[in-house]
Amino acid sequence: MQRSSNEESAQAKRMNKDLFFPTPIYFTDIQGFEALNRSMKKHIYDWRAADPYGTMRSNMAQLGAWHSPTDMHVRAEYNPLTAEIFEFVHGIYNELGYDNDFEPVCDSMWVNINPRYAYNREHTHPHALWSGVYYVQTPENCGLLYFLDPRAQAQALPPYYDAQRRRAESWHEVHYQPQEGRMIVFPAWLTHAVQPNLSALEGPEGDRISVSFNFYQRRREEHSRSSYRREIVRADLDP
Repeated sequence: MQRSSNEESAQAKRMNKDLFFPTPIYFTDIQGFEALNRSMKKHIYDWRAADPYGTMRSNMAQLGAWHSPTDMHVRAEYNPLTAEIFEFVHGIYNELGYDNDFEPVCDSMWVNINPRYAYNREHTHPHALWSGVYYVQTPENCGLLYFLDPRAQAQALPPYYDAQRRRAESWHEVHYQPQEGRMIVFPAWLTHAVQPNLSALEGPEGDRISVSFNFYQRRREEHSRSSYRREIVRADLDP
């Protein structure tokens, strides 16, 4: 028997729903990024020339990928970008209602250069609250950034969805198109990776260049610094 519209309306009114355990991902586009990125690209390639081996993390060095040392945040030539990152992260901490007695601390920041076919394997960022990426150069088809559903149990028996009505809250994988001047910040524990760079451009113009960083918290009045972490707060960037 077909239900009447009144019955359907009554049932809808009885349907309550809470959404708990969200996984927020923040992003913003920096104004005037063109001049900033031009300046940084010169410093970045000079850095790689002086340290061609860099360091090994999730990047595929076998395919020519380069991962810089993680002290970018204490190098003065990158201060304009570091200041932009701090401003955005401060906004996130405020939006989430973090205790104002604690401030954002950055202890690592680095460059990734991914030439053709290079990529970053699935990974997380231990010992951090928030991690992020900023895009310096993103040629067409240079590889999507993607995040995986952190709830492994939710994929034990995945349901079938109507593609026309499926909502983002039910996705098990989320992709972001890299865009020059864009910053994306996400929980450090969230598994993520970068697809292979399939740009058709030759040489440096085909490189995918990004900057990654990690943040956590520290009580504002603390003056001691960790002996093994290169910690800075926003005030350290002031002249």
